[in-house]
Amino acid sequence: MRTRTGEAVRPWFRTNRYYHTNEGWWFLTREKTEEGPFDSQSEAENELTLYIRKVNQVGNYPTS
Repeated sequence: MRTRTGEAVRPWFRTNRYYHTNEGWWFLTREKTEEGPFDSQSEAENELTLYIRKVNQVGNYPTS
């Protein structure tokens, strides 16, 4: 498997954080929450970016 620049070679398993239902677009977080629905995948991507910024500012990292 290819790795991103700067990542150690490990067996990373990545999944798509975005999914679509009849209600709209959603994203999954590392904190195991589902956020949405959003009108488009683009909106869900933007909201995930804001979510990550907020988590990083608060320093609310998962302990497990």
